[in-house]
Amino acid sequence: MQDDSTTLTDKETEEIRMNAFDKVIGYETIKNELLQICDMLHNKKVYEGLGAKLPQGVLLYGDPGLGKTLMAKSFIEESGIGAYTVRRNKGNDDFIGVITDTFAKARENAPAIVFLDDMDKFANEDDDHRDAEEYVAVQSGIDEVKDCDVFVLATANDIRKLPKSLIRTGRFDRKIMVQRPTENDADSIIRHYLSDKKVADTVNMEDLAKMISYSSCAELETILNEAAINAAFQRKEKIETEDLVKAVLRMQYNSPDDLNKSSDEDKRKTALHEAGHLVVSEVLVPGSVGLASIRPTGRNPVGGFIHSCKDLTRRPYQILVSLAGKAAAELYYSETCASGCCSDISKAVQLIRDGLSDNGTHGFGMVDVSGDFEGISECQNSRSEAVIHAELERYFFKAKDILLKNRAFLEAVTEALGEKETLLYSDIRKLRNNAEIFEVAV
Repeated sequence: MQDDSTTLTDKETEEIRMNAFDKVIGYETIKNELLQICDMLHNKKVYEGLGAKLPQGVLLYGDPGLGKTLMAKSFIEESGIGAYTVRRNKGNDDFIGVITDTFAKARENAPAIVFLDDMDKFANEDDDHRDAEEYVAVQSGIDEVKDCDVFVLATANDIRKLPKSLIRTGRFDRKIMVQRPTENDADSIIRHYLSDKKVADTVNMEDLAKMISYSSCAELETILNEAAINAAFQRKEKIETEDLVKAVLRMQYNSPDDLNKSSDEDKRKTALHEAGHLVVSEVLVPGSVGLASIRPTGRNPVGGFIHSCKDLTRRPYQILVSLAGKAAAELYYSETCASGCCSDISKAVQLIRDGLSDNGTHGFGMVDVSGDFEGISECQNSRSEAVIHAELERYFFKAKDILLKNRAFLEAVTEALGEKETLLYSDIRKLRNNAEIFEVAV
């Protein structure tokens, strides 16, 4: 009989095996895939007994700053195998020699790992000339160590810059795309970066997660560090919500630190415009707006923005939200256009045009079948423009209808924006919960 007291539970076993990847927050699917390969390195006979072979190589690719190198280093640590790292830090001829020597050393000291970090930066060739000598040297090195117990691990930001012959199956059997963290991971990542900072108990973590839009963990870390710098400069004991909001507005939206200097009437129009976007978005997809502000961005003296924390995946929703700012302004002012309306209209037109020409939303007669070499015929262009104008009018009146039916919500948001200038997720939820929402079929 087996002694249960000495048997590790599945959870305990997982915790032991996850130690090397603890520093990587989120990305559970990718970590599990890398752990599987590490397990193959540790227990080859188990896999060979079923006829399974170790993948020839792994390539992690995706936007900069998402933690690809950290994942790769965690993989190396978890594997327990000696690694040889190659990064571009020398001129062409010298660097080619480094690549060749590294593969030779790994072969002599097998089992080993060759880690090619930022492989798409090994050469400066353009997209039409991907046969650079550096990549030829990498290909040769991979081929020479195939049967020598040497595992190849690489990272790249843009695999389109790499020769197809280099990243084909047989050289890199696993190509893993690293994307932005999921919404669930984002909260864990934010808490991780705040773990070494003093944060006031009044900070709402949900507000923080909903207001930040970031393309990389490095960008998120910078935003949170800026909040800490601002709090320290003001000699605060802890980071407060206003410090975090200020950092997000400045780092993410290039909004100046000084208050909105526009007139009260301009602020009212801007608040109404942004409230229109917010209300239509919230009516169509509850909880979709994580931040709204009438603070100017960049060099624009007047203007504001809303930040969507949920993707409005349906094209009709996107069109309606785009036109909602102008629709709200026209409900209260005689002007047919306000600040920001031109770009909103252009976005709506493009969305409608794409729906017609690419997806045939109004039948195949509107689909662009001209190909890459001929222009759109004058006849088709006339039909398309007529339909686009008609659709633009239809969506605009639908946006107005949504706002009219939810006028109390619109006016409450407009007033709150005029008073606070910036509304957080919790502010928006409170306003929505206190209003009677009338849904409109789209």
